[in-house]
Amino acid sequence: MRTGFSIYSFWNAFRTRAMSVEEAFAFMQQQGAEATEIADFSVPLHDGLPGPFRVMGYDPDMEKKLVEYAEKYQVPMSAYSCGSDISRAKGDDYKRMLGHLFSEIDLAHRLGIPLIRIDLVRVMVGKDDVGIAAYDGLFEQGVESARTLCDYAAQYGMTVTLENHGTLMNGADRVRKLVTAVDKPNYGVTLDLGNTVCVDEDPLFTARDLIPLAKEIHVKDFYIRSDPYAIGAKFKDGYTVADPSVLGNGSWLTTKHLRYLRGAIVGHGDLPMRDLIHTVVHSDFAGDMLIEFEGMEDPRIACALSLNNLRSMIELEK
Repeated sequence: MRTGFSIYSFWNAFRTRAMSVEEAFAFMQQQGAEATEIADFSVPLHDGLPGPFRVMGYDPDMEKKLVEYAEKYQVPMSAYSCGSDISRAKGDDYKRMLGHLFSEIDLAHRLGIPLIRIDLVRVMVGKDDVGIAAYDGLFEQGVESARTLCDYAAQYGMTVTLENHGTLMNGADRVRKLVTAVDKPNYGVTLDLGNTVCVDEDPLFTARDLIPLAKEIHVKDFYIRSDPYAIGAKFKDGYTVADPSVLGNGSWLTTKHLRYLRGAIVGHGDLPMRDLIHTVVHSDFAGDMLIEFEGMEDPRIACALSLNNLRSMIELEK
């Protein structure tokens, strides 16, 4: 069971140009990272990325550079992550999105990556679109889309995963139901140990439910608060964060039932990290455990502490 980082953890440093992608690989080597996940929304692999991801600028040589960096700094690329809304796309938009995701699988294969996480729905949706009716409405197309993607990835021997994240495609029952319905040997879950609090579920119970389906784990911690005024957050309508960037409103996000979350250094937040790590270590999981830091601190400091704390907790379970 290897430990390391999702490269998304360094997004704030990329955004402010405090760190380059190569410097992130050098940092990961210094920390003894054994693997990394590449996220297409945090490195400049594609032209036309939206909003804040445009800051770095498209680099047509980034694909080649990633292979060079992984070799130079001896940090294997173990997973690739990309977003989509394919379970809700219609007509030509569906065909276009499916073609794009096929190209993402091709790209991950060229990078030598064996696992690709593909979102079936946008991370966060409006408060009126997260109920069971919305989930049921996308379920059939989500299942068929995932099957098609799995069949395409199978030519490369690649695994495809669905992450529990956001406020719609999240929660143990929803994720397990969809993955089970897809029923493909190369389909599973990227289990995020923290994301389930976005829908106000107990993270320990979710981890226990989904660990049998997990192919990869994101290790994440959160501060959890109930009073938006106490944290100084500003919202458009009492639910939607006015500035959705990572540093907007001090990084606070809104949960399904109107609690507030801010990414934390692993072990410093409000999640039961010792119990979560105990659950993983004493399961049959044999994949990678990667830090995915989303807080407002300098990611170099936060990631170093997070990885050290994670490894200490793993060691205590031996």
